[in-house]
Amino acid sequence: MDPCRVYQHWNPGRLIFGPKSLNEVAKEISSKEVPLIVTDKGVSHAGILTKVTEVLEGAAIRFHVFDGIEPDPPMEIVEEAAATYRNHGCTLVIGLGGGSSIDGAKAVSLIASQKGTLREYGAGRPIEDTIPPIYAIPTTAGTGSEVTGVAVISDRENKIKMVIRGPQLIPRLVILDPELLGSVPLKVAAETGADALAHAVESYVSLNSHVITEAFALSAIRLIARYLRKMAANPADIETAGQMLIASCMAGLSFSNAGLGLTHSLAHPVGAYYHLSHGLSCAIYLPIVMDFNLPTTPEKFASIADAMGMNVRQLSLHHAAKQAVLAVRELFADIGIPKTFSELGISFQLFPKMVDDALAAVPTKLNPRRADREQISKLFKSPS
Repeated sequence: MDPCRVYQHWNPGRLIFGPKSLNEVAKEISSKEVPLIVTDKGVSHAGILTKVTEVLEGAAIRFHVFDGIEPDPPMEIVEEAAATYRNHGCTLVIGLGGGSSIDGAKAVSLIASQKGTLREYGAGRPIEDTIPPIYAIPTTAGTGSEVTGVAVISDRENKIKMVIRGPQLIPRLVILDPELLGSVPLKVAAETGADALAHAVESYVSLNSHVITEAFALSAIRLIARYLRKMAANPADIETAGQMLIASCMAGLSFSNAGLGLTHSLAHPVGAYYHLSHGLSCAIYLPIVMDFNLPTTPEKFASIADAMGMNVRQLSLHHAAKQAVLAVRELFADIGIPKTFSELGISFQLFPKMVDDALAAVPTKLNPRRADREQISKLFKSPS
């Protein structure tokens, strides 16, 4: 943290968390409002959507549902959802599900009320006006999208993931109910939890970090180190799910203010080209990028190792810092995260545009160690 620099910190409007906190959502929505619930088929088939609609029906709140969201939601799906919003006279958006559904809800609120296109906002067009309220109800513990002013939308034609930014995208209300996570597939629980750890680690060492984001990040790292193995084994455990939801949320509060690093700069192109989940893409690159960044901030990596339960008291700063990478590798091995593309059956090929995209990405500028084209190419190929 630069003592001569002015910082600012954004927070969501309101967080409500704990078992059965879903019931509180009806108290937060006026009967005059007409929400559009933006979700996916998996959430619908798991019965989670019904739990939400029953709460709204019990409060006599009219609503509509769009359950066509896909992973890394493409522009076309978002535009279809926005048309549903307009056609039914909706007045607010509820993102229900993982990061894709919540990001989709943000994008719906944006383009249903503004003149710009998703490509324009993805290219950096500022959001100048207010947009309809966004409420977020995560059903996975990982993305932190419920507390960020960021939405990631896929432009499949150009094979890129567009990052749309603006404080207007920060949800006004967030419900963190661990009882909604019981049906999460084990693989999803592992990958989203790995994503949360990537958020916490990268924001902690970001050039834009400060005392508030660092506190959130380290607290998230401690919780993830303690509970992610349990989450990947049994998401239905209420205490575990609740702690992971809080950890993911804190990591989101950290990275939405401090930013991220090279792990995400690499993960986005790989996810776009090879159709890997964002959490898995981040998990593959996180220990590799951590090892690359070690020389710049060894004291921070030593703190990460300590937060993850490694005994570093008798070690030199360098060896203590290396323990952070080891701790992440051990955690990911325990929850079944592959280390290489070959384990996933992928014959990896690096395309020049992937390097271009990584070099131009905002997280690259916030990474604690500068990387040139040759270094980024080498990092891309490391898991091959």
